[in-house]
Amino acid sequence: MDEKKLLHNIKLLFDEGIKAVQPSTLINQAIKLDGNLLEITDVNQNIKQINLDDFEKIFVIGAGKASASMAEELEKIFAKSNYKIECGIIVAPYNTKNNLKVIEIIEASHPLPDKNGVEGAEKIIQLCSDATENDLVLNLLSGGASSLLPAPVSEITLSEKIEITKLLLNKGAAIEELNLIRKHLSKIKGGKLLNYIYPAKVVSLIISDVIGDRIDIIGSGITSHQENNYEGFKKIIKQYKLQNTIPASLLHKIDQQENQFDNNSGNVANATNLIVGNNSIALRKIASVASELGYLVKIMDEKLSGEAREVGDKIAKEIIELKQNSKNNLHCLLYGGETWVNVKGNGKGGRNQELALSVAIKIDGIDGVQFLSGGTDGIDGPTNAAGAFCTGNTIAKAKNANIDFMEYLNNNDSYNFFKKINQLVMTGPTGTNVADIQIVLSHM
Repeated sequence: MDEKKLLHNIKLLFDEGIKAVQPSTLINQAIKLDGNLLEITDVNQNIKQINLDDFEKIFVIGAGKASASMAEELEKIFAKSNYKIECGIIVAPYNTKNNLKVIEIIEASHPLPDKNGVEGAEKIIQLCSDATENDLVLNLLSGGASSLLPAPVSEITLSEKIEITKLLLNKGAAIEELNLIRKHLSKIKGGKLLNYIYPAKVVSLIISDVIGDRIDIIGSGITSHQENNYEGFKKIIKQYKLQNTIPASLLHKIDQQENQFDNNSGNVANATNLIVGNNSIALRKIASVASELGYLVKIMDEKLSGEAREVGDKIAKEIIELKQNSKNNLHCLLYGGETWVNVKGNGKGGRNQELALSVAIKIDGIDGVQFLSGGTDGIDGPTNAAGAFCTGNTIAKAKNANIDFMEYLNNNDSYNFFKKINQLVMTGPTGTNVADIQIVLSHM
């Protein structure tokens, strides 16, 4: 099999994985509305049944990269029934396409929050506060919600929250670390939105972009009960040496939050959280299609995490081992999860592109292998690429063009490296988000 065919196959598999986790597909698989009975099935085939006759009004809230598409499908489902959505507020990234008729959409910034996100969060708080014990709130949550729903506590300004977020992102903080900080600086994250929703019932339909599908991390767990972890909060501040970069006045405000976190997090008995989509669905779809194409498939890691360069080295070793020991002509290795980058340079790139460059360096000279790393949302870091692909010829191609690949790697400039040799993965925003996917294709 030639390199062009391998490239075609690897891009096909990535696209198939993204199609499998489109909100329209996931919502229609999860929701069935038959008469007065709303039935929701999660990824583990657990079923939640809701008698809509028990409620006077139905409200919809939500945030995230997939939330607008989720809301569209929900409107379509209810439009065919005798029940109506009273109103709703969804906060989604800028330039989100939608055909919402009842639910209002507010566009805001990601990954750094902005004033539109604050406005959206305040509108959601107001809607939830207006809901009564006779009402049902449906919450549509997906990756990106933490940034899109900033609701800083009164002591912290939005600009200060942006500053902390930017510092943590640049230092390569893991999503659970970043969201722990967000929870302690927010009046709705960490389950605190439940304080506004009570006494209404809330059912959250969640598309997970988090390893292990932890509902306390996805969207910073706005409808999930959580304990105060202020010691962990302070540990992160110390670990990333934020005390050396954050102004003393802001550190003082942060210290004041120790006793502000609400351990009760509202009334959790009124809240149900259901995962309706995740990375595993995408991986299993890719595995199925790869098998149909004749590949011997192995899902290597569904909880891939770590610093992107180090993870790239690990995957490269597994590729080399596969090439040395393989007796089968066609192999496909799959990974899913989320890495991070410790930014030291001033280049442009994302975790998937940096991971791919790391792999490319290690597999230099190995024939018959393709590697792709991409974000299922179609956006890798502050770039317009989903990620990048490489082969055993990528570094030779760069050398022939007089490109110093190590200079690009050390400057965290993987985007411009792959752009110069035309090996970026360009999908545009996909409207979904279940973290990242890595695919290896190999033939003898």
